[in-house]
Amino acid sequence: MTDRRDFACNVSKHRRPQHRGRRLAGLSLWAGTLVLALGTAYASVNVGAHHGSSADTRGARETDTPSPARPGLSRIEVTDPADHKDYGVYVWRPDVPETRTLPVLYFLHGVPSDPETIVRYEGLADQVRSYVAHGGTPFVLAVPDGNGSHHDDTEWANAADGSDRVEDRLLDEVIPAVEGAHRRDAAHRAIAGFSMGGYGSMNLALRHPDVFGSVASISGYFHVDDPSRMFGDEAEVIAANRPDEHVAAARRLHVFLSAAADETNPVVDGEPQRFKKLLDDAGVPATFVVRPGGHDWDYVRSVLPDAFAFLARGWADARS
Repeated sequence: MTDRRDFACNVSKHRRPQHRGRRLAGLSLWAGTLVLALGTAYASVNVGAHHGSSADTRGARETDTPSPARPGLSRIEVTDPADHKDYGVYVWRPDVPETRTLPVLYFLHGVPSDPETIVRYEGLADQVRSYVAHGGTPFVLAVPDGNGSHHDDTEWANAADGSDRVEDRLLDEVIPAVEGAHRRDAAHRAIAGFSMGGYGSMNLALRHPDVFGSVASISGYFHVDDPSRMFGDEAEVIAANRPDEHVAAARRLHVFLSAAADETNPVVDGEPQRFKKLLDDAGVPATFVVRPGGHDWDYVRSVLPDAFAFLARGWADARS
């Protein structure tokens, strides 16, 4: 088993002993100080929608009257109808009017982790803020919670037994809560993630190319690695959640992949390169970068400028 390190606290962490060690995003012991310093606003949002009317564009209005800017970092909550619990979503908005053409990036965390860890303690919101402040394309960052009540490793998926519905929560609850009256089309909605989030972002983008137009998988994997048995060992469910068996769906997407030069995670090692070859063989264009680093947030931070620039080019194409 491979140790996993809590990069925020510089303390070694282990996942469950019976499973291979893999992804993390870090936990912190000094939450109170940063919460007060950043002054997050809180709101509660309960949305009960369905894929057909919420995440896609069929319900989008023909006219798009800009709403006043609501800049900065906030935290909203969505209620999951599967377990009737509230899950937090961190949202950072730039200081520009809200419209249907202001892009939104949904960023998925790894495991063990949560939205607060990567937004605050790993600095994701600060990095987006800096990118926009230095002339980058403004976009909304939304970081949902991919944890569940019955599985400690959800793979950002729906459990075969229905006990955790993380995919449905993102599509039916999170997207409507974040976008509100200014529902985006796929061209202005992207999904990205690190490690398990890198798997989840690619899997969800391939499963829902009508919802997401761009995907950025950072140190992701593209087979099924399911230690918590979200898929219940059911062959049909597993096959439906294997990105490496649904490469053709990527023809409708802008695809960004990255790999760490010194990847130490056995689940991830070699996976971005393997998936890039599958895309090449299928004639699907993709941007692929390799940067120095290992399986940690120092590496992620080094890749994010490339990912943001890639996404911005796709959003610019959507405007032209």
